[in-house]
Amino acid sequence: MTGTTYQITLSTGGKVAVTVTAEDPAEMKASLAWAELAYKHLADGQGKKEDQVKEDQIQEQPEEETPICAVHQVPMVKQRGKYGTFWSCHERNADGSFCSYKPEGR
Repeated sequence: MTGTTYQITLSTGGKVAVTVTAEDPAEMKASLAWAELAYKHLADGQGKKEDQVKEDQIQEQPEEETPICAVHQVPMVKQRGKYGTFWSCHERNADGSFCSYKPEGR
């Protein structure tokens, strides 16, 4: 029985490594083509400037007033999610679930 193993290593320094091992030489040849494409894709995506947020860009944005949760009467926390930023209450309800209050118009 032959097996192919793929390993992708990403480091905090921005280095990328793609490792492939295979017992069958034919599988290894096909696997190396995949590894080369995977490495190129990962390495090209590491230095994109549009993905990086600079501190001066954050400071230029006007500060908005922190909303108060209508349920728990505490200041909400601004979060960054998949679809952008949003306000979140970090308190729990009586049943143990997190508060789902959303301020209107934000």
